[in-house]
Amino acid sequence: MVRRGRARRRRRAAQGQRPPGLLRGLARRGRSPAPAAEVKLPPALARALRDLAARAASRGQRAAVVGGCVRDALLGRPTRDLDVMAEGDAQALAQECAAAWGAKVETFGRFGTARLVLPGGDRLDLASARAESYPEPAALPVVRPATLEDDLARRDFSVNALARLALPEGLGPALDPFGGAADLKARRLRVLHPGSFRDDPTRLFRAARYAGRLSLKPDAGTLRLIRESVARRDPALLSRERVRQELWRILEEKDPGPALRLCTRWGLSAFFHPKFKAPAGLSRFRGPLTRLGLCALTLGKDAEEFLRSLPLPREDAAALLAALKAVGGKAAPSQALPEAAAALVRAKFPRLPKAALGPRLVTGTDLVKAGLTPGPLFTSLLEDAARAQWAGRLKDRAGAAAFLRRAARREK
Repeated sequence: MVRRGRARRRRRAAQGQRPPGLLRGLARRGRSPAPAAEVKLPPALARALRDLAARAASRGQRAAVVGGCVRDALLGRPTRDLDVMAEGDAQALAQECAAAWGAKVETFGRFGTARLVLPGGDRLDLASARAESYPEPAALPVVRPATLEDDLARRDFSVNALARLALPEGLGPALDPFGGAADLKARRLRVLHPGSFRDDPTRLFRAARYAGRLSLKPDAGTLRLIRESVARRDPALLSRERVRQELWRILEEKDPGPALRLCTRWGLSAFFHPKFKAPAGLSRFRGPLTRLGLCALTLGKDAEEFLRSLPLPREDAAALLAALKAVGGKAAPSQALPEAAAALVRAKFPRLPKAALGPRLVTGTDLVKAGLTPGPLFTSLLEDAARAQWAGRLKDRAGAAAFLRRAARREK
């Protein structure tokens, strides 16, 4: 019986028919299939998707385009990414497709995912359909193979539980078992499960990100669950690396301001740092690193502690700490700042004089040549020169020569 049922599902998949289990799920929830908005893909990616669907069907696997691609199509937005879900072994399917297309493929073991990069540079992410369970709050999930419907049911919000079947002739019916299309139309953010934020507190930050990006408003039940989760301090169970990742993703948004304001309103920003406060106008600055540095600079003397608490890549951490030191001393740095650090300082002080960030116009060698000997005055003169250069009173080598003449007279 089980084998005959699987054979029927495979025949339906190959023929592009809607699986009866999904229809029953829709009927139980009083839902109708979502409107099938046009998903606009680059020609090469559209051809690859059709071929992938044909190869999946020949294996008896159903495949579907999921998540942001379907959601953006319903909103009339350009597709930012292409995520495909397949029942069964998605990595084996990815390897077969890569060999046929001449594509590069990278596989990731834990969740059975793969990334295909086509010869023209288009990218397709492929994942095995899965169900999840959480052994304890904030733990990484235990996963098991599952159906497309099970995979949609594990997702965070109804607006992300949307899919379009991938068929050899193109995209097929829309799958919307939780009413995500209606929620999008109503600009409503709705969590799928009462225990969702306890299981995975990163969903709190994602709620702020999606609400900010898509102008969504949590429904009453979701907002209550957000407040209860923050009150329980569920985000404190996350590692600092996972918190950093969520903050970084927010800062990668075209305009991170709305999401950061929601983080403040819901009490989430305290889990970045107790005094965290995002500055206004972050969208004017490019790149999450510069934006993170500007957030850090609002913390004053706590900025370094905040940055050191985040597991940043070494080069990024060094750049931000160098920028903090330059800003704190309000003096031209003794060594050239990394490019990212200089960009951050100039973002913070757009009218900073051109020479402010070095190289220093007056060095210890210059003072020795002017006849000064190392000592308290020597050190004081170097600091005076660096501050004058930062402030714009020392602009070039001619100004440096005049400074040195005055310094020599003071020594005498």
